Amino acid sequence: MEEIVEQYGEYLYHFSYLYVKDRQIAEEITQDVLMKFLLHKENFRSEASLKTYLTRIAINCCHDELRKQKRKALLTKLIPIRKNVPSSEQAYLEIEAFTTLKQHIFALPVHYREVIILFYYEEFEVSEIADLLMVSQNTVRTRIRRARELLKNDQELEALFYEGI
Repeated sequence: MEEIVEQYGEYLYHFSYLYVKDRQIAEEITQDVLMKFLLHKENFRSEASLKTYLTRIAINCCHDELRKQKRKALLTKLIPIRKNVPSSEQAYLEIEAFTTLKQHIFALPVHYREVIILFYYEEFEVSEIADLLMVSQNTVRTRIRRARELLKNDQELEALFYEGI
């Protein structure tokens, strides 16, 4: 394993960094790739080079990380996190906005609500949601898209989040 780390460690780090543009996350991804290989090296069938196999694992890990970052960015747009201590009025308005968002999510039809909660709040992958709900991945993606559209088209939410609280 030490040979693999020495031979491919730097390569995997630089490759990951090009994807995620964050040194710390790239280091974590590199460690994840090497750990996944170590735990599942019996799955390597030598049909391709080891470098190709490790690169494929790295690509999958980078995509997973980018999806997480995208979800977190969306949530921070919906519910801005302030570094300064907000005034009591601002805190009240934020709680009110969050409550309104929650009410609108709960007002969605069940099949839209469940995918929104599982995807954004519980951070499940589309494939995991599909397995949980026993539907296809495309069905999950469609439900997420339609739920987003319903929430985006809601005038009250638009006034709260897009025009400022």
